[in-house]
Amino acid sequence: MKKLVITHYLLFLSISFCFAQKSIVKNSNDISFVKGNIANYANKPLFLYKCYKDTLLFIDSIQTNRKGDFSFNLSTNSWKQHAGLYKIQMLQNQFFYIIHSDYEKAIEIKTVYQPDMFNNNATDSLFVLKSEENKLFYEFQALQKKLNIADAWLLQMMRLYPLSDPFHNQLEDEYFKRYKAMDEFVKESIVQDSSPSDKIAVAYYKPVNPDWHEPDNWRDSIIVDHYFDYFNPADSFYLHTNILTEKLEIYLKLKTNKLDGYGQPVRDEMFAATAAHEFLEKTKNSPANFEFCFNYLLKNFSKEHLDNAFLFLYDTYAKPQEGNCESSVIISETFKEKANKLRNVAIGSSAPDFVIMDGKLNLSQLPSNNVLVLFWASWCPHCADEIPKIKAALEQSKQNIMVVAVSLDTDTKQWEQFVEENAMANWVNITDFKSWNGTIPKQYNVYATPSMFLLDKNKKIIAKPETTNQLIKAIEVL
Repeated sequence: MKKLVITHYLLFLSISFCFAQKSIVKNSNDISFVKGNIANYANKPLFLYKCYKDTLLFIDSIQTNRKGDFSFNLSTNSWKQHAGLYKIQMLQNQFFYIIHSDYEKAIEIKTVYQPDMFNNNATDSLFVLKSEENKLFYEFQALQKKLNIADAWLLQMMRLYPLSDPFHNQLEDEYFKRYKAMDEFVKESIVQDSSPSDKIAVAYYKPVNPDWHEPDNWRDSIIVDHYFDYFNPADSFYLHTNILTEKLEIYLKLKTNKLDGYGQPVRDEMFAATAAHEFLEKTKNSPANFEFCFNYLLKNFSKEHLDNAFLFLYDTYAKPQEGNCESSVIISETFKEKANKLRNVAIGSSAPDFVIMDGKLNLSQLPSNNVLVLFWASWCPHCADEIPKIKAALEQSKQNIMVVAVSLDTDTKQWEQFVEENAMANWVNITDFKSWNGTIPKQYNVYATPSMFLLDKNKKIIAKPETTNQLIKAIEVL
């Protein structure tokens, strides 16, 4: 789990920074611009983007001259009133970020264009000629890069290297030296004027460095306890950076890093739901920040098929209160439809009815105390593995369970052949040969095969087992 968090920090290294105390005089009459020189990049295009929420907004494009010089006028774009992060993009995924604020009107840099599959040399070799904030930004990045290496490599080396070997002491000294350097740098940066650079500084400051001897999940639990000591996710400034989404994702990763008694990861999507709820509560003083984070979480939970977490978050914040016909939160119609669909197939809900024999029989009319609705396909390798196990489990069970097998096949011959070869003839087998676009899979929000829904005699959903073992456990409590 720690490795994932470290990787995330490396990915967004260019926005993780803090700054020393400064005194910059604002002059509203000056034209804001960023200019400089890029060695080895003559007569080539540059693209300027504004970081906003979870996206990059295109602002302008220019071409360097024959010497590699360039200049962007930041006063001509519609975002000039907002302090925030800008990204300047070159060819072959070389880029660098700059801070634009009301405190400084002129930013001058020089860097080198040297494409590399693994490194962003444009950032690594950048030198700030003018702009105190950006000077400190790139000074910070050098420290942050060393700290990331300490977290990714030195930490693991300390854990593996024999304590008795003198080299272990050198590893540990270097590890703490890097943390101390960053700690001193950040503490000098925390000033009272709340400039954009200061806000970014406190967002990435970790006031604690838990004992490296302890396991990562324990260390993560300590880090999240101090996550909001300095970072305020309700500050509207963070909407004009890509910091808010990164901080949100890191918080969820840290909070969901749980191990069971055997040291195995605990897979419970409600950990993510709880973490999301805690983060959102910190944004409630800013409606814009809250609305963005809320919709961002719903989008990610939907994409990752964390249905219980999605529904928990939706019902907590977006479900209309008694006496109101609409939600107080602005939310897309897609999410509303998703919530309604999930609620229809939640445990305890009546299973969505569908036709088994046109004009003769529906699911709700099946004369059985228990029904297993199974979604599968002959082209699905997991189905080929699980269906024989499911058959064996049902045959060994003392319960009389009727199976309705809904196929997502599109080929009649393949469907019939699979049914015959796997002795599924005693099941109720149906399909409309529309695969994922079929009415029934959509009714049940099916996104993977096999998917199972165990119903009671009233055709209410009592379990949604994901494996045969889970099905067996669900049958045992009938």
